[in-house]
Amino acid sequence: MILNEGGNVFADATPFDHKDVPAILKTVNTALQGTGITVIPVGSAATPKHGHQSGDMDVLADEAAVMNYFGAKDAKTARKALNDYIAGKGLATAQTGINVHVNVPVGQEHHQVDIMVTANAPQIAKFHTHNIPQGSPYKGVNKQLLMAFLAKDKGYMWSAWQGLFARDGLGKKSDFVTDDLAKIAEILTGKADPNVLGSVESILAALPQQQAADLLARGKADPNWKEVKQESIRVGTNEWFRNMLNRL
Repeated sequence: MILNEGGNVFADATPFDHKDVPAILKTVNTALQGTGITVIPVGSAATPKHGHQSGDMDVLADEAAVMNYFGAKDAKTARKALNDYIAGKGLATAQTGINVHVNVPVGQEHHQVDIMVTANAPQIAKFHTHNIPQGSPYKGVNKQLLMAFLAKDKGYMWSAWQGLFARDGLGKKSDFVTDDLAKIAEILTGKADPNVLGSVESILAALPQQQAADLLARGKADPNWKEVKQESIRVGTNEWFRNMLNRL
């Protein structure tokens, strides 16, 4: 499973500027104060850039912490308890699939936060923290796809929610190998530097030119490949002006 940006489930939820990331996180974590549960931003919210806009915010909550506080028997029960607890703190919530959605007020606006309850959240969050270059057309989902292709080519299986696994004789997931990003980077690219896995660009730069070209072509042919629509950048922002200057 790869982290994807979802649609809004709250009618009044609007996109937010990344300058509001701290305020949004503070509201959710304040509601959870005293539970031992803390939400960890992932995706674009993990490396916010003022002037950037996101439709919603993806965060992780550690499954063990949620189950422990609510005495839940499984993750499904824990998610329901988390949803009800946050709602009891006065924030509008909803559940779809594995997500607990929270409608967070900031000033006169409301913004959607999607909480995913996952095992080993502090480590898994690193898999979804990106270092995407300014103006890149690629998203986190693209990086994950390239990592999955590299892993398969080398006889491994990449799980963005667990780490790297070996494959058995039938090509199925077998023994767990590691969730250490430096080791994963070394196995996939030959370079023991977790920063290599920060973006599509850094992955491609770490590979021989022909391998990089072939890998990118495979990625672009995948139905899950998504690129940034440049026209979605809000007119008048710093990013918009930079893009306009780059076209001159």
